[in-house]
Amino acid sequence: MGLLDWLFGTRHGECAGEARRDEALEQLIDAIDPRLHLLADARARLCPVVGVALDYADGVAAGLVPCVDTQPESWAASPVLRAFFVRPAEVADTLSTSPDLRDFLASPAAEGLEQVFCVLAATRSEHTVLGPALEGEFLRQDVARQTVSFNHFRLFGFSASEAALRRRVADIVLEGLVLAALRRVAARQQQGERLAFAQRLLRARVALVEQSRAGLDALECGSWQGRDLADLRARLAANAAELHALEAAGSGLEATIDTVVATLTDAATVIHAENLCLHLDAMNVVVPPEHPGARTVPLLAFSTATPGTSRRVAFGACVPRASVAARRIDWDVGMRLL
Repeated sequence: MGLLDWLFGTRHGECAGEARRDEALEQLIDAIDPRLHLLADARARLCPVVGVALDYADGVAAGLVPCVDTQPESWAASPVLRAFFVRPAEVADTLSTSPDLRDFLASPAAEGLEQVFCVLAATRSEHTVLGPALEGEFLRQDVARQTVSFNHFRLFGFSASEAALRRRVADIVLEGLVLAALRRVAARQQQGERLAFAQRLLRARVALVEQSRAGLDALECGSWQGRDLADLRARLAANAAELHALEAAGSGLEATIDTVVATLTDAATVIHAENLCLHLDAMNVVVPPEHPGARTVPLLAFSTATPGTSRRVAFGACVPRASVAARRIDWDVGMRLL
């Protein structure tokens, strides 16, 4: 059972008569904080933004371009595969070495499936190079041109059909929004706890210094800084102001609801997705659409607000089971390990 199966399961309630949104709302409350059920207006406040999140997730899924037949034999005829992979062997290597794809094919969900539909994601890198180009009637050798390459491939969202894949993509977007809301709620709680602890610590230090008792600070190098009463009082006041501002914005379950509402309302920023159409020549150089030999490469570009994550591009892939090479045992390596 996946996260969405748990979050958006089978419970029912009353949310403007829409069953899917109602189920999502009930399980969202259970995931964030079950105590929200005790607030009389929690459902009324969360119901509209749950609908916003569902609509946005469905829109992202609808924006996924039709699945590409992803196998080495299709490389020459597919502009997308030729853009992502330098040669057919790289397609075969990506499919055969994907642990996610292998795990799915070995699971009961893949039993009897001759082909698997999934999303193939990668990081897009752009580089500026100097090369020859025809400008009017003259051939220049030092024209700056933009090239595109793709790496760090990942396959996910494995499904039995393209329609099921789009539903799975919508589920993945919803999962991301729920996790982002949980992350923001936890961060706010941690910030409040950190400020409260710092407030108690600063008060104790001010009290000691006011009594001319430096405590362990006297044992440290530069201990005079710890005994600067004016500095300690200023830090205490700044901490108190920050804590007051956080409490004024709401506390407890009310603050939790506000955080969830803000996260789901801002779904397009939390998980940003847009259609991207590249026009590339045979060397993956960006060219105008009317350029002779230009290949159209439709993709879905997406990124998240999670710190440390990079912007990625993706396309829907249809992978025949036969294209995934069977895992072989390297007996020579095994004997050397013995």
